[in-house]
Amino acid sequence: MMKPAFDAVIVIPVGPNSSVEFIADTIRSYIHNTRSSYKIIIADDSHQGIGNEVKKIFPDTEILLTLKPMGGWAGLYINLCHAFRHAVRHYHFGVLLKLDTDALVIGPEPEKDALKYFSKHPQTGIIGQYPNDYFGNPWDIGWPRRRITNGIKTWKFIRRPIANLALIKLHRTAVKNGYKTGESVFGGAYFMSEAFLTAMLAAGQLPNYTLRTLNLGEDHLFGLLAHVIGYKLGSFSGKGQPFGCAWKGLPVSPEQLVNDEKKIIHSTRHWKDMNEQDIRTWFKNKREANT
Repeated sequence: MMKPAFDAVIVIPVGPNSSVEFIADTIRSYIHNTRSSYKIIIADDSHQGIGNEVKKIFPDTEILLTLKPMGGWAGLYINLCHAFRHAVRHYHFGVLLKLDTDALVIGPEPEKDALKYFSKHPQTGIIGQYPNDYFGNPWDIGWPRRRITNGIKTWKFIRRPIANLALIKLHRTAVKNGYKTGESVFGGAYFMSEAFLTAMLAAGQLPNYTLRTLNLGEDHLFGLLAHVIGYKLGSFSGKGQPFGCAWKGLPVSPEQLVNDEKKIIHSTRHWKDMNEQDIRTWFKNKREANT
């Protein structure tokens, strides 16, 4: 039986107390800005029925529930891997876009830009805000680098011996393939290629359950594992490229993001005296003005 094909699969991980209103706004922001075929998957780790509430608004959305709370860190990696694996097994797609609940799509058809990028760079598996921040300064990878180094080279190895033993082997392979310890594409929003995710599944890394106890973020693990299987990370955030992301809050004002022709942004939590509702309303009004 042939798998359904989509231009893009959108995966949104949802945790406890996530706002249904804001999730719906993020989904609407993508729908407004695409002309492509798509499938939306909610990776629901809320255990509060949030995914089902979203499905009431968007009936075609697929909800994947975790059997038990996974939480953040490597638990989010496991949850996302289940969603990515589901996508690979059930669909064909040009690109997969992961969006956090505080990410927003503000420009037209970013998935087409991503598809062109992967077509030109087939050995690149993940693209987004990388390796620099919004202002062109190298992203600070000191924290994940220390976490990884502590796990593989210090007495802290004994805290999680099974996971850290696996990490030692994976790190060794990744470094041979050009990995810079701690590097990753920022996790708030990013694109992955179907070829990359298919290779991850074949390599037993979608997920690698041995890593579930590590105190590393999902983006740090994907950055490492991409190199393990011979893929690269790609910049999609420079001048003229779609991503405009920061960790906490927006990197610049909503007006500047629009003027800079950004298409995917993070985080809508705040910008100066604007809260999340203010920011989302600002972009919603702009979408409606352009309808």
